Amino acid sequence: MIEAIVLAAGKGERLGRIKPLVSIDGEPALGRVIRAIRKAGVDTIIVVLGHAAETVQAQVDFTGCRVVVNPRYETGMAGSLIRGIESVSPAAEGVLVFHADMPTVKAETIRAVIQRAEQGARIAAPSYEAQRGFPVFLHRSCFQELIPTLTGDVGARRYIRAHAAELVLVEVDDPGAIRDIDRPEDLREEEETYEPAILEG
Repeated sequence: MIEAIVLAAGKGERLGRIKPLVSIDGEPALGRVIRAIRKAGVDTIIVVLGHAAETVQAQVDFTGCRVVVNPRYETGMAGSLIRGIESVSPAAEGVLVFHADMPTVKAETIRAVIQRAEQGARIAAPSYEAQRGFPVFLHRSCFQELIPTLTGDVGARRYIRAHAAELVLVEVDDPGAIRDIDRPEDLREEEETYEPAILEG
């Protein structure tokens, strides 16, 4: 069993808005990420909130999700990822790590990464136009060594770099695997290139 962690705790200062609630075709970005994960067949979704947590909870459908709050979200992404890992079920083989500000990743991309994980990959991620994207799969056996490397706003990047030989990249035809909405211009680009069929179903 593979679970999902969605990091949705940041303030979104460069965007100037609450990132998880940014509307993409009338739906909150976080809601779209959750829907894609469900469509890919992942049953357990852990959502880590922080900034404006109550506001986000009031506007996103978290049915079937395990919601945890990182009270120290201002210290960076690392704390939220640790909170997510701490919430993973004991029976889970590993996790897929998502970001709430990447709302157009396709369910097919998620399934492709899951397939490589099920084939034995310890670390796996999609690749689009030679860029590594998300979600990133991390096997449970990574957790003990991973957690001490998580500091500030870096996330798992340092750990993955140190274990590059174990990383399996999955080529995908999905710009959503690498595209985030970090700045206002990113959101304008997303709106211009939005494909309404991406998350149907």
